[in-house]
Amino acid sequence: PTLTVLLSNEPLHVCGTSENPTGISSPDEVKRQPAITRKQRPARRSKLQPMHTAYLLRIELRDLKPAIYREVMVDPGMSLRKLHSVIQAAMGWGDYHMHAFAQPSGSQRFYRVPRNCVYEPRNADAWGEPANDDSRCKVGDLLLSPKSKLLYLYDFGDDWEHVITLKSVVETELLLPHLMKAKNGCPPEDCGGPPGFAHWAEIWFDPQHSEHDCAREIFDNQEPGTLNFEALQKAVKKLQPKKPKLLRV
Repeated sequence: PTLTVLLSNEPLHVCGTSENPTGISSPDEVKRQPAITRKQRPARRSKLQPMHTAYLLRIELRDLKPAIYREVMVDPGMSLRKLHSVIQAAMGWGDYHMHAFAQPSGSQRFYRVPRNCVYEPRNADAWGEPANDDSRCKVGDLLLSPKSKLLYLYDFGDDWEHVITLKSVVETELLLPHLMKAKNGCPPEDCGGPPGFAHWAEIWFDPQHSEHDCAREIFDNQEPGTLNFEALQKAVKKLQPKKPKLLRV
């Protein structure tokens, strides 16, 4: 069941404008948002910068309302292992736990997907039927057309299930990966999954509750849902390939 979580009234953060074809949002959607600061706009590239194909992915946490999601542009030739790093940076996770991807059929949940459609890091100590190696599979091998979906499970205890949807295939000059849009801050680690998140968020907003101080500590004294878009965008930017240094003659 989808859980309603009390969150701070965070605005939608968008990188780009309605005049920018790589800004992704529809003109009407962008107009509804607050003015975008110059720091949030993608840097302008030289006219000589070659265009390249990019996937616009929407990554959304399942079972939570209001929605917590990110929209990221990535190279379709990126491995799932590298996509894992992008998801961690874009969502704001700490990469403390195990993860896996799965290619669902229809509305399948992660644990219903057969092992031959699961992709995860190789683990010599794992038991049962082995899954596919996520470092050997590319994003473009599984997401073949818009509306194609993948599942990403983080933390096999809290079970944070993310739905990854290919929104569109675009041509862009932007360096990849690039965080384009974000809505609501990520839940805290080790809070008990979606039910625990909803539970502690409710307590956070109840100063009279006996565990209010504990809830404030879990959320690091920030309102549930607080989002630092610039910090997430910088974290994703760090995953872009380093430019080769030019040797001086």
